[in-house]
Amino acid sequence: MITESLSLIIFIVAEFAQQMAAIYEHFSKEIQNVIATFRRKNYELKKERTVDTPCTIFTAWESLLQGTEIDAQAHLDAASLLIKNVYKPLEELAKYKQSQTQKMIAFRDKFEDTLNNAEDQLIQAEENYVQTYKNYQSCSSQNSRENAKNDFYNAHNEYVFQLRASNRTIDEFQTVIPQLLEEFEEIYIDTSNTINVAIESHALLLLTKANEQRRRFEDLLKICRQVNPQLDISFFMNALNPEQAKLELSFHKFRPADIAIVSSEESMINCLIIDKHTEPSLQERRHRLQRDAAEMTSYIKQNQDVIHSLMNICQR
Repeated sequence: MITESLSLIIFIVAEFAQQMAAIYEHFSKEIQNVIATFRRKNYELKKERTVDTPCTIFTAWESLLQGTEIDAQAHLDAASLLIKNVYKPLEELAKYKQSQTQKMIAFRDKFEDTLNNAEDQLIQAEENYVQTYKNYQSCSSQNSRENAKNDFYNAHNEYVFQLRASNRTIDEFQTVIPQLLEEFEEIYIDTSNTINVAIESHALLLLTKANEQRRRFEDLLKICRQVNPQLDISFFMNALNPEQAKLELSFHKFRPADIAIVSSEESMINCLIIDKHTEPSLQERRHRLQRDAAEMTSYIKQNQDVIHSLMNICQR
């Protein structure tokens, strides 16, 4: 019967909502655990900073954490609302409608049994009525004819009773069954509307959550587009102690070991002395400086590439 199929749909939709709520709740807890881990890492990172200054890239990172944390709470809220607005109402409706449908089906089955019993009793009464009449007609003696007459009259009355009872049962059946079908129709319509409202609530809940998530991450994109490394450096430099930042710098002059030295080598003062004795050490020094310069150049390029990549990601 269609109402029985609908009752099964109620249970299926309710079970789906319950399992989705469990998944949302589990997912929310997993996200919150990840957020807690990175909150601790942020705390350690802040402790390592020598100067606490505004930092646009750090603001973007904090905004990502905060948006993800809000998203986790949204999943938890969605789980709660699914249970409250979808699962619970459907579960209660399913139990009530299933009980109501079963009672109505049992009532119809019993009514049909009553109708069949009345029909069987009518057939039996009619057969008995016909038989007693034949017996009455075939009697020859006055005494047996009188007894057969009494049996015939009683069979006649029983037949009339069963005939009226059967007809009344048929009449009631034809009246009640359409009403019963109307009840089934009302149950189906009411149940269908309730299931539809539950599915709409589920869809609206997910749509609202998705719109809120979109709004949060659109705000995050705006923050990322405002990241300015040069401004971060400016904040950092301004936060330093100006007195410590100002260093007294002056060029140094070459001071000979003996001011009184006057020789043919005076033109070499403040210049490198290159001869067979100093050339090996100077070559070694040169190679070492070239190697250090290459390593420093590579390190600077790597950091510039990383910063450039981060800026491109934030500006997309």
